[in-house]
Amino acid sequence: MLTLTPPNEFERLAALQRLSILDAPVSPFLDRICRVAQQIFKVPISAVTFLDATQQFFKAHVGLDGIAGTARSDSFCQYTIMHDEVFVISDARADRAFAANPYVTGDPHIRFYAGVPLTTEPGIRLGSLCVIDTRPREFSLEETAILAGLGRLVVDELWLHHLEQAGRAQTALDPAPKLRAPLAFNLAAPLTSSQVRAGRALLNWSVRELSEASGVSATTIKRIEANGSGSVRRSNVDAIRRALEEQGIDFTASAPGRVGASIGPELQ
Repeated sequence: MLTLTPPNEFERLAALQRLSILDAPVSPFLDRICRVAQQIFKVPISAVTFLDATQQFFKAHVGLDGIAGTARSDSFCQYTIMHDEVFVISDARADRAFAANPYVTGDPHIRFYAGVPLTTEPGIRLGSLCVIDTRPREFSLEETAILAGLGRLVVDELWLHHLEQAGRAQTALDPAPKLRAPLAFNLAAPLTSSQVRAGRALLNWSVRELSEASGVSATTIKRIEANGSGSVRRSNVDAIRRALEEQGIDFTASAPGRVGASIGPELQ
């Protein structure tokens, strides 16, 4: 089968390597996202995948027991990473590009596929969150939007993983309890659930510790981490922000529509 390669493949593979996700333990959060996707779309299979130069890896999945991955050339997700939007195949058997695919002609007998690219920065698509059915079906605009939203949750989790890895590396170099210089979050929107979780991870704080530092109840913090800051009073969000900033977390404005995270050069 043909292997598709995006124009920025070198940069994409470098980003995947920096993330160090392929050898990381399976995330329970990603498993939950797969289960939620399976239930919402009523499909037998859902997966979070990553593609390196030759292989597709299933980092979390439902309905693919015993399969750790596939050749990249046989994957549907290699098509997904060529797009910025959700990629849909309504009936693989009726599509010349997929009719002879071994996973269409054999187990798991894929007929329907929809995948949203996992885009960590503009043009850098590391893999996909996909849902698969063994019968053909259409995919509505509403379903497309829901899958895209779930994909953003996966990307949030990838940023958190990146921050946790960076935080552990920094702690190994300098185990001082306070950060020597601010850590920067690129923030183009109100504080998000991933930003709060990432801030806690960098400080190695529990929800209880953030609650004590901010004066905001643990229940409210959990609500923000689940639903975002729009679900609670602004005063509570500001208190959480201040508590994190006092420990060296620096939230700064970035380009519209982008929310990322990086460690300041002083700590690298």
